[in-house]
Amino acid sequence: MRSLYYLPALVLLLAVTGCYKPKSFPRATAGNYIVALRTNGPSGTSDYLLTVDGIDNDSTVISAAGNGIEQLGWCYFSATANAAFSFNYGSPNIGTAYGISGSNGLTEKGSFSFDRMDCFATADASSLIAIGAPWGGGSYDCEIHVVDDISVGIVKRKISPLYRMSANDTLNKWPSSIVVNDGKMYVSFYPLEGVSWETAETDTAFVSIYTYPGLDSLTTIKDTRTGPIGYYGNPVSMVKAENGDIYTISPNSYAAGYTQVTKPSGILRIRNGQLQFDDSYFFDVEAATGGGKLLSAHYAGNGLLVGQMVIPGEDTQTNLWGALTPTTPICKLVVVDVYNKTVTDVSGVPLHGGQFSTPAFVEEGLVYFSITSTVAGEARVYVVDPVTATAKKGAKIEGVELPGIFKVAK
Repeated sequence: MRSLYYLPALVLLLAVTGCYKPKSFPRATAGNYIVALRTNGPSGTSDYLLTVDGIDNDSTVISAAGNGIEQLGWCYFSATANAAFSFNYGSPNIGTAYGISGSNGLTEKGSFSFDRMDCFATADASSLIAIGAPWGGGSYDCEIHVVDDISVGIVKRKISPLYRMSANDTLNKWPSSIVVNDGKMYVSFYPLEGVSWETAETDTAFVSIYTYPGLDSLTTIKDTRTGPIGYYGNPVSMVKAENGDIYTISPNSYAAGYTQVTKPSGILRIRNGQLQFDDSYFFDVEAATGGGKLLSAHYAGNGLLVGQMVIPGEDTQTNLWGALTPTTPICKLVVVDVYNKTVTDVSGVPLHGGQFSTPAFVEEGLVYFSITSTVAGEARVYVVDPVTATAKKGAKIEGVELPGIFKVAK
């Protein structure tokens, strides 16, 4: 499905997926942030990791020219408090951990091989959860991994289906988001046909709950007030508030790859430590915005989320998978107040396309987004103040986008 991601349009920024071509670049000098940079070239795209001192200044340019560590191929990226990880899809698939070592800059801490990893989340200061999804039909098992940033390897692995509707169930369950809280791991998923990617079951939201770190299955909870939570591509589809309550995001959107839409885009709540959805809470985001589809969001604090939304009127079958397409400017940023059930457009950010993982970084109440806009003719970091619903330009991106923005301990 990653081939959907690259559609020709903005020559400056984007092109079709290509094969990896080795290049030699010096390691980045020391900086406060680790960013993943996806660049475009005549043979396709290349992924890099590099450090930068800051990302909030509009005069800063993030570039791989003479800088950064090129990755082995197309990657997902994630991080703990101490390391940034690249998960390369190649032959073989390799996960690599990087840290910042004083004046030496970006340093490789170690690497390991894996079969599949498609959905990621930080479990604690030194551990990641990574779930490999069933690919191409024929299997209903997911591989749940715990990855340690000290030993740099998989320290626990469990193979298990996320959920079976019945003995005759033939739909894959694609993991879309992970939250660890109160000794439990919450995994949202959406059902789909593994070969055609048709979404035949869109009337129910699902979350499977496991013990953590034991990874023992507890239950799968369901709610029919909205549809499945999240979509393909490792977006953030569940967030945890300060009090431990979890809020889930159901896009119910053609742009998110759904082949049918039967329920409104909405937000549900799971109270801290509970094993069921909160019957007293539902936010119909689609009704509140006149047809907007909330794709994903990041928690900024005090009940405020900053998220990406398909603008009303643009969630059509023509824009199928537009949420993963940087060249389709159908998205805007919004601030969602889950306590007061309001949605406010963020001013200062152009209409833009989507991308894998919807990467953002939250620091001191501000949310830093990688935005690729054919309307603006550039890719850039935007710094969002959720309290005022305003944004200012941050660093310019010389390339397609930033698939990851992290800050790790030196």
